[in-house]
Amino acid sequence: MTENFSEQQRDALARYYRLSESFPGLFSGRVRRPIVLEPAILEAYAAEHRVILGVAFETPYLWLINDLVQSSATSGTTLHPYLRFIEPPQAAGMAGVVVIATIPTPERPSGQQVVLVEQERHATGGIELELPRGFGEPGIPPAAQALRELRQETGYIGTEATYLGTTLTDSGLTSRSASFFHVQVTSRVPEDPEAHEAILGTVLLELDELWNRIESGAVRDAFTVQALAFYERQVTKKRSG
Repeated sequence: MTENFSEQQRDALARYYRLSESFPGLFSGRVRRPIVLEPAILEAYAAEHRVILGVAFETPYLWLINDLVQSSATSGTTLHPYLRFIEPPQAAGMAGVVVIATIPTPERPSGQQVVLVEQERHATGGIELELPRGFGEPGIPPAAQALRELRQETGYIGTEATYLGTTLTDSGLTSRSASFFHVQVTSRVPEDPEAHEAILGTVLLELDELWNRIESGAVRDAFTVQALAFYERQVTKKRSG
């Protein structure tokens, strides 16, 4: 049947079969909406509906997978594609990192300023104000990666990254996660962002002002909101002893 497929269709399914054999855990645990792995069914569906099933696209950071799943309802069962993003299998378990770095406010030692970056984001087509963050990298512990991302993107340096928590990026789209860290800034050097990062500069905002901008819609990055919630929870726990 695959003789009538395009090269893209054949390649997507071939990679999919190899992925399912090497990493079966990526396809398990879906009891109510199981993934169909029988080649005959996959190939027949792809041919009839002219849809690309399998590993549709790969980047160093994310793979786009189009599974064929079986959904059940009172009217019966249906087969339909379901998209998801996965981390490259060789990078499995490496959460991205998000850094909330703070600096004491010069005029008010009890106050804290948060380090943010202004960055042009391809997905939104605009300038976003958000916390420094990055993908996990093999061989680098998450806390070290957090310090590294902070230094590269902003030039700010801390000696310790305190773990705050981990969340799923978007459970409806991907199994990837992000780990959050707090860094108390101790010094600064020139920033050195990666070539593909369109970072315009660094902005310092006090916590109240940052929340004001979130409420007004001027800051809309979900990771930034989550990091603030984790950080303020940590501060509250410390104060309560």
